[in-house]
Amino acid sequence: MKKLTFLIVVLLPTLMLAQTAIEPLVSENTNVYAPFGVKPSHSMFHPVFFERGSDIPEEQKQLVMERIAANRKKILSQNPGAFTFKDNSPPLFISPVRAAEGFEEYGFYTINFLVDHDPEPGNNLLDYFCGTRTYDWSTGNHQGTDYILWPYPWKRMQEEVMEIVAAAPGVIVDKRDGNFDLRCTIDGNPNWNGIALEHADGSQSWYWHFKDGAITGKGLGETVEAGEYLGAAGSSGASNWPHLHFEVRDPDNNVIDPFAGPCNAMNEESWWEAQHDYFVPTINRLSTHNTTQFDQNCPEIENTYEETWFDVGDPFILRLFYRDIARNDRTSVVIRDPGNNTFVSWNWDQNWGIDYATAHAYWEFSVTSDWPQGWYDVTVTFGGSTYETSFAVGTPTEVSEIKTPVAEVFPTSVKNTLTVRSPNIINLISIYDVRGRMMKQYQPAAEESVLDLGAFKSGMYFIKVHSGGQISRHKIIKN
Repeated sequence: MKKLTFLIVVLLPTLMLAQTAIEPLVSENTNVYAPFGVKPSHSMFHPVFFERGSDIPEEQKQLVMERIAANRKKILSQNPGAFTFKDNSPPLFISPVRAAEGFEEYGFYTINFLVDHDPEPGNNLLDYFCGTRTYDWSTGNHQGTDYILWPYPWKRMQEEVMEIVAAAPGVIVDKRDGNFDLRCTIDGNPNWNGIALEHADGSQSWYWHFKDGAITGKGLGETVEAGEYLGAAGSSGASNWPHLHFEVRDPDNNVIDPFAGPCNAMNEESWWEAQHDYFVPTINRLSTHNTTQFDQNCPEIENTYEETWFDVGDPFILRLFYRDIARNDRTSVVIRDPGNNTFVSWNWDQNWGIDYATAHAYWEFSVTSDWPQGWYDVTVTFGGSTYETSFAVGTPTEVSEIKTPVAEVFPTSVKNTLTVRSPNIINLISIYDVRGRMMKQYQPAAEESVLDLGAFKSGMYFIKVHSGGQISRHKIIKN
């Protein structure tokens, strides 16, 4: 087979409240393999840049500490033993965020801003790893770690995908709710929703920018355990994107960066139970679409424009959502046709000399009569991990059950529960409706899984099962 190489035209608009025009860059894909002559018409890479402004100014932080001190007095007046569980060792934190139950995608957040270790304002930036993944403003420095929802932040906010949990056991010493949670400006606004906890050594962790009304029912003075639900990510206070601002203070109210690193002079040891790497190259989502349109207006709830079924004449867009893509990082894509032949494959190298914490890219095709009817499998390799999705060309009733089954799916006429069984471990089960929309995904990690479909509407569905390194597809009727 003949190898083809082609030029990829790449545009880099910023993803902010207002986009900034940037001249197109031209990049060449390497090792493009197109045995059937099908190749992307062009590629687009979009780094995500965030508008920066003034976070909570220091004078407002002082008011926060004064409020917490007043709350402690109130708590002690009602429960003199509330803070007697002293331990001189600092807490070891778990992650303060987790995905909501039932969320089965590859990832849901990126970390864009860390604690700034350079006290001088004026864009003098220094994070714990000696990088610049932080920000400052004329009178202050960013003093926490920001976990942002990605992709589709406003949609995912309404779905409460990012749950905020207690990073360590503690007592609630501040709780705020009822503030507007769809803000689009970092302007020092102090009206955030959130929680502050005091830990056994007297240190505190602050959790800010919650969605209004999505907060624990516990109140001041009550205790929480590590991993206990505190709230859901929102965009309240000084915020222009749904996220969690996680800030840590020692018993003397000094800022602590929980990440240990060569440029952290605040604390020598990590405050994490298991500190993750500075750079975590991940594809949070891999999806197919029928348009290049992309909603990004704050605070618009995004239409994802995702599509799984395509006909001749349709545009076909493959989109990847990245967390941490570094200079020279390679993304490898393979699309296999219904006969499991390589339809097209290519490598793409991020070659613009800088790293991005948040980005997305897409490749565009036009579906022609040269595309065989049936199910196509997409495999993407990035950062040492493999990501998969599928799409179909043709009518749903004719492209189901294309491959030899590697699993049993029964009964085929379902009222409430569906059983999926395989001689090998089942890695992933995906359910699609007749329009090709993914309805649900499961990761059983077992040889048998019983799925509750009681809430599904009546109609035809297609089941895709990954097991033993193979894929099979099945058709069921929900009664």
